[in-house]
Parts: sequence; structure tokens; C-alpha cells
Amino acid sequence: MTEPTISRQDFDVLLARAGLTLDEKQAEDLRHAYKYVQAMAERVRTPRGREAEPAHIFVFPHEATAG
Repeated sequence: MTEPTISRQDFDVLLARAGLTLDEKQAEDLRHAYKYVQAMAERVRTPRGREAEPAHIFVFPHEATAG
């Protein structure tokens, strides 16, 4: 298994903040998966234009504008 990206002490602080009570195996499994959470958070924080959310854009059908 690859090394986690967060120390056990720092991860314990995050667990306490979240109010999670995990056994040793659960905590270690989650700590090893934390690097994926970090990567996802970085992708979410990337600035994007409004075109990144197609549900927020309305484009008139071609027939409606040709007239």
C-alpha cells in the first residue's frame, strides 16, 4: 500500500473535528484514502467559467433565431 499523504496526528484531528469514532483498521483505511479526497478537493476548487455548468446556460434553438 502506498504511503498516506497525511500524518496520523493530523488525521486524528480531522476525525475529531468530524465527530467520527473509528476503530484502528477503519482509521488507517480512511487515512490511506485521504490522498484521493485531497485530489478531489483540488479539482473542485479550480476556477471555472459558467460553461462548466451546462444546466445554467440556455441556448435558443437555431430555428428560433433565424427569422
